[in-house]
Amino acid sequence: MYRETAKQEQAVEQNRDETRRKSVMYYPIQLPFILNTAFTRTMTYREKIIPECDNFVLCFWEMIPKTNELTRVKNVIIADGCIDLIVDYDQKQLFFTGNQQTDFDYEIETSAQFFGARMMPGAFHQLTGLSAECAMDDFILLQEIFDDLDSDTFFSMPFETAQEIFKAYLVEKFSDQRPNDFTQLFPRLSENIPQTTKELYELLYFSPRQCQRLFAKNYGLTPKMVLSILRFQKCLQILTSGQAKPADILAVTNYYDQPHFNKDFKHHLGITPLELIARYKN
Repeated sequence: MYRETAKQEQAVEQNRDETRRKSVMYYPIQLPFILNTAFTRTMTYREKIIPECDNFVLCFWEMIPKTNELTRVKNVIIADGCIDLIVDYDQKQLFFTGNQQTDFDYEIETSAQFFGARMMPGAFHQLTGLSAECAMDDFILLQEIFDDLDSDTFFSMPFETAQEIFKAYLVEKFSDQRPNDFTQLFPRLSENIPQTTKELYELLYFSPRQCQRLFAKNYGLTPKMVLSILRFQKCLQILTSGQAKPADILAVTNYYDQPHFNKDFKHHLGITPLELIARYKN
């Protein structure tokens, strides 16, 4: 039963790969159906790209129960540099949040219904003017920043209708904006990831202090964290494509050596590259 469901989820994932490659150069991967069998059995997770705002919103996603079984399951949220705008439909809350490191212990009730928008790193600061540090490893309610969405009316709508309103709301929010240098930086760097922070500073013509300050404001991350996330997500894309072996990744991600690669990968995902390949193929 689990294996069948996992394969269905993987098929959806593979079908999205083509859309990702055509639309954006940086598209971080989340793998809840690979990392937790209980999550796979009880929850459905889907992503959808909306071309109208894909410079700012990488995807709109939903997470809904597929069973009446009431329990709590862990949803492993992989570090990706993004800040999401999340709708907790049952608790009637809209909030921005992100995580600096992979959260292995985020629990949800299987009766819960969520949807949200995964924003490009840098998009939160460009949209709100707030430092991204405020939302990393924390929550900021939408109503604390914007007062142009009537929450009472919004949460009185059926789940699917609320999703459409939510998408239209964000498309409108970004309609008169163009991505700035920082919102475009993750896609730019993902094509050729600097090996060290020194290389990053030289590439961007920033002093170490300037880079630390600007990355904190735009991403809520240090330059070292940004490079680590970029390398890891690049590895994840290659490994889940079925086109490479772990050893092949060193050449395209600027890892120093195999032990460093394995250690960094397990830090981000909780399992080794070989374990991921084994689970992905089952």
